Amino acid sequence: MPHDHSHLPMLSAYRDGEKIDLSHPLIENMPVWPGHPRFCHDLLSSYEKGDVSRYHALNMGEHMGTHLDAPLHFVAPPAGWSIDETPIDQFVTRMVVQSYPGLGGGAITADMIRATEKSDQAPIGAGDSVFFHFGWDRKWYDDTEGFFKEWPGLDADAAACLAERKVFLVGSDCLSVDQSISTTFPAHRTLLGAGILIGENFNNLDKVGKIATLAAFPLPIVDGSGSPIRAVAVR
Repeated sequence: MPHDHSHLPMLSAYRDGEKIDLSHPLIENMPVWPGHPRFCHDLLSSYEKGDVSRYHALNMGEHMGTHLDAPLHFVAPPAGWSIDETPIDQFVTRMVVQSYPGLGGGAITADMIRATEKSDQAPIGAGDSVFFHFGWDRKWYDDTEGFFKEWPGLDADAAACLAERKVFLVGSDCLSVDQSISTTFPAHRTLLGAGILIGENFNNLDKVGKIATLAAFPLPIVDGSGSPIRAVAVR
């Protein structure tokens, strides 16, 4: 007989809603930022070999796969805090997705954000997680070489606009929320400097719609500048 979850409204909402997995699988030879360590999943023990159990050794970077950046990534302490210092109650948020699949390597501006808010009837508020869908996640699987070339991102005014809204998180399906051509990382510096987390390499943003609930929990890495996550949207 099914359990009655009526006394657990959050659990009921999760079970009844549509779940969209926003994380890329962690596999060897997956795309990583140039110079960052590759993902390694090495078998150390296996019952097929006569061992009592099976387990692997992992080697990975903090900014690997679908992940979050903490302020410490670009901002020195004490203003910049680590991923384990972010309050755990902040990792379930309202999620707003703006879609720009034809932008190529261009820039998102503050005017574009405001215009899309109006046309989508999806205003951005304090504490929201705001994501930009460019369709770059398809390149992760089908065009790995293209994934590293000429991706779009936020310009400085767009980042400042979101910082003024006091959002919790800003993310995209690209390798960085800054454009590929950027050498000064204005979006990282503005957002992280305002205490706003950054999410990168998200998957399936095209399936979310304009508004959903996001659950995205990082590993509690002490002094961590970021962490891989398992992110799920519920609508």
